[in-house]
Amino acid sequence: MAVPRVFVSSTCYDLKYIRENLKYLIRTLGYDPVLSEEGAIYYDPTLDTQDSCLREVPSCQLFILIIGGRFGKAYKDTKASITNIEYREAVKSKIPIFALVDNSVLGEYFVYQKNRDNPKIDENKIDYPSVDSTKIFSFIEEVRMNSVNNALNLFSDFSDIESYLRQQWAGMMFSFLTRQNEDRRVADTLSALSQVSDRVEFLSTQILKSIGTEEAKLMTELYDVMIAHECFRDLAYFKLKPTPKDILKNNTFSGCAESLGVKLKTPSESGVLMSLSGEIADYRRKSDSNDYRSLREEMLKILSSYNTSLEDFLNR
Repeated sequence: MAVPRVFVSSTCYDLKYIRENLKYLIRTLGYDPVLSEEGAIYYDPTLDTQDSCLREVPSCQLFILIIGGRFGKAYKDTKASITNIEYREAVKSKIPIFALVDNSVLGEYFVYQKNRDNPKIDENKIDYPSVDSTKIFSFIEEVRMNSVNNALNLFSDFSDIESYLRQQWAGMMFSFLTRQNEDRRVADTLSALSQVSDRVEFLSTQILKSIGTEEAKLMTELYDVMIAHECFRDLAYFKLKPTPKDILKNNTFSGCAESLGVKLKTPSESGVLMSLSGEIADYRRKSDSNDYRSLREEMLKILSSYNTSLEDFLNR
């Protein structure tokens, strides 16, 4: 059975007991810990050992970052540490990051932050007992300034770390189950809309066979083809009510939604299909965009069959 792999990133020597306890906690929870000193990383003989660590990060599903008082070994010829680079690789791979910082280190970070722009103080003459380099403070700022995935929790000892991770991972499970239920509700809503569209199509066709002008017949055919398409039902899910003119005026699915008041966006959390705030999964938006193009082509053919140009129809 596949289990989540958890990458632990930190300096090794000063946080050895933390890393050891993390290894056992992760295994106790049924996950697979990935620590450089445990042989969990394959060190390709053709690569630098640091690059082997980096290659392992994208294959993990969770990333734990522990910031202590040591800056650690620099990555190759850069000014960044290997821990810095591992963190950036996790951000790049969009892996959920659980970052923790030693309480005393964060306290000195706030002192550093408050005084670094003070012209009366020589920054180079300030001694920070809890850290061996002010580069650690820059790293803390990098984590805090990240637009997403930027929570930074304090710890004094391992019990703080354990409590935090247990709470966060329980929250992840709750969020996952909640999204699953929401996706099922979305699917049920779309199914109900589909059934309604079938009934509307049948009734409108029967009515127009007995009464109705050419104009009414044209509009009914346009609506019939609209409600048969998934992109229309997804617009309805966002509580939008597009008319044939709305569809024909806008060349794209996203453009139509925005013209009606909803700007579509990628979900802030993975696993979300759609939400009323305008979030829609990328694969769903792509599918709707293709379907929307097909819908417009069908509607243009209907206009043509009634000898009506797009310009005339939009100007009515």
